[in-house]
Formats: sequence, C-alpha cells, structure tokens
Amino acid sequence: MLVSQQAPPEMGTPAQEEEQSAQRSEPESGNTRDRVMGFTGKPAVSSITWSIILSTSVILVTVALSSLILLPTLLFGGDRPSSVKGYLDAITWGWLLINGVPPKLGSATITLIPWGLALIPWVLLFVAGRSISIRTTHGTRWRVLGGVIMVVIYVVAIVAAGHFTTSMNISFSDWWALSVSLAMGVSAVTVGILSGANAQLGSRIPPLAVFVLRRGVGAVIALLGVAAIMLAVRLLANFGSAMDLFMGLNPGWSGILAMLALTIGYAPVLVVWSAAYIVGAGFSIGPDVMVSPFIPVTAPTQLPPFPPLVAIPETAGALVWLLPLLVIGIGVLWGVGISKSLGKESALIRLVIGLTMAFVGAVILYFLALISLGNLGDVRLISLGPDPLLSASLFWILMAVGISPTAVLPSKAFVRNRHLKIAVVPEPVFDEAQRNHE
Repeated sequence: MLVSQQAPPEMGTPAQEEEQSAQRSEPESGNTRDRVMGFTGKPAVSSITWSIILSTSVILVTVALSSLILLPTLLFGGDRPSSVKGYLDAITWGWLLINGVPPKLGSATITLIPWGLALIPWVLLFVAGRSISIRTTHGTRWRVLGGVIMVVIYVVAIVAAGHFTTSMNISFSDWWALSVSLAMGVSAVTVGILSGANAQLGSRIPPLAVFVLRRGVGAVIALLGVAAIMLAVRLLANFGSAMDLFMGLNPGWSGILAMLALTIGYAPVLVVWSAAYIVGAGFSIGPDVMVSPFIPVTAPTQLPPFPPLVAIPETAGALVWLLPLLVIGIGVLWGVGISKSLGKESALIRLVIGLTMAFVGAVILYFLALISLGNLGDVRLISLGPDPLLSASLFWILMAVGISPTAVLPSKAFVRNRHLKIAVVPEPVFDEAQRNHE
C-alpha cells in the first residue's frame, strides 16, 4: 500500500523571509496609525486644542498691549522699578486694568474703571469664540465645550494675576477679578460662538420683540451720539485749557502713551456722563458737588489733572435747560417710525409698543450709567458719575413724551400726497402721403 506523504514547506531565502515579515507587520502599523489619526481628529480633542490656543492668544495679545503702553513709562520715567519683579508687577497691573478689574490703593478701591479699554479684550474674546465656532463643525456640544474651556482659562488667568500680584500699596480684590472676568468672558465668547454658528435667533424670537429691541437700542445709540457731539464741542471750546493742563503735567514722550490710553479708556465714561447731562439727571463729581443743566454754577472741587475733564461745564445758562428737548425730539422720530412701520395696528397697540421701546432704552441706559459710576480712591472723589435710576427714569419719561403723540397718529399723516400733474399729449401729425395710403 502506498502512503502519500506531504512535502515539507519550501524554505525561502533570508531576504524573502524579511519581506514577508514586513508585509505581516504593515497592517498592524497601519491600524495603529489610523487609530492615532482617528483619536487626534476627534471633535473633543479638536475643540479642546483650539480653545486652549485661542484663549492663550487673547491673553498674550493683551499682555503685549499692556507692555507696549507701560514699558516706555517704566524705562524712561522718574520712578523706575528696582527689580525685574517690579516690571512684571507693573505690567500685570496694567493688564488687569485693561481687562476692567478695579485696583485697590491701600484700603480704597478705584471702581471708576476706564472700561473703554476693556472693549479690547472683549472684542478679542468675541473673535476667539467666533473662530472656535467656525472651526468646530461636529455639533453644538463641542462648540459649548470649547467656549467653556476658553472662559475658564481666561477667568483663572485674571483671578490668579489679581491674587498673586500684590504690593504694599496696590492690590486687587479676588471677588472683583472673578465677577468682572466672568461677565466679560461669558458675554464675549457666547456672542462670538453664536455669530460663528450663524444662529438665526431672529427666527425664534417674535418679530415684534425684535422690532422693539432694535428700536430701543437705536434710541440709546442716538442719545449717545448726541452726547458725544456735545462732548467734542466742549473739548474744542476748552482746547487751550486742556493743552495747558497737559503741558503742566509734563509727561514726556514716555507718558504720552499712558495718557492716550487713559483718554481712550475714559472716553465712553465721559460720553455716558454727557448723556446723563442731556436728559437732565446730571452727574456728581464728589459727595456734595453736582453738575446739572439746572444748576447755574457748579461748586468748585479739586479734580485729578486729567485733560479731558476740562469738558465738565462750570456754569449752565438758560439755553442749556432746553437740552432735554433733544431727547423728546428723538422720541418724536421714533414715534413716527412706529406709526409708519405698524400702520395696521390700532393706536393703543402702537402706544404700548412705543412705551415698551422707551423702557428698553431706559434699561440699557441704566446699566451704562451703572458701570460709569465709581470713585477714584479719594474721599473728595467718591460717587463720580450719574445716578443710574434717575438717568433711566428721565430718559423713559422724555422718550414717552415724544413717542406718545406721534405713535398714535395714522401712518398716512406722515406720508406726503403727491398730486399728479396733467400733461397734454400732442396729437400725432400725419402727412399727406400717409393719408392717401390709408
């Protein structure tokens, strides 16, 4: 009986065995590479990575801006820091001020912050939130995750800088640092994420609510525009006094940047003060000193040597009493807009909408006046700024006075009827050839 026997496997050369081993190991390495690429491409990792990069960029840019403003003054000014830590502390103080954190001088907290400078980090955070929203296209939860990480990094940096950067004379409250940075971070990043995600909030909000909100914001913007014009006119009228004060300070070229930064920072504050002056509420520049269009002479007080403060009026004549009429005029224009836009609604509904619109503007002005009210650490310079409740109340009353009579009128009252002109059409002239042909 024949028994078939299987032939032994062929033995290859060492080069062939090495090639086969490489082929067997190639799928394993390929799978490992795919797993690594899949992990790094996950939405969570992408969102975390970009949020860390963008939030760190915002912090570095604002620190660089603070250094650009302060280093010339520190290097070439009279009082130079004695160590590297002194320079770092001064730059950190400037960075916290740019971010709107009020400092403490001894036991007094300076709460009148140049929040015009705080618009810089707010805009940067807005751009960062928009960028993370555009880069994260895997879903809303990853955008929210990136936004939360950005806010946490920003808030932790502000609170840590305020807590660990202290000296004998200057310090920062942890509570102020936390509240200010949280409010700025949440508002800026949220608006940026919504803008980047193209969130159509208008489709979810009733059109009437959007109409009222936009017109209310527009009324405040109109008031601030008039206030800015009046402030600019006052500065031009007192330009000589401002230059004399500036030359008396003798800041040198190194202090010009610091003075310019303070001017930019306090410009929105002065505009809000001017708006409160227009509505008739006025503003205080000390515990017993009130600047109002209805007070003929302002009591003398010692103000800081800050050139833009020369715009504060020292006297008020009879013509200044007419300034609240400007707010009534804004109300008249807004009432006409209500009547023309909502012509199909009844007069009562238009009136209610107009009063609600004025209330929205009053609420906005209240918060603007609130953040423009504070002190500069001196007993003589406490409660600087307008009364928020009085300013908002007078604005609402004046707007209501202007809106009420025009909003209830029918829209056709503001439409000019154009009479049609009668034109004589000349009769066609036929020549003799055409008549014979006919």
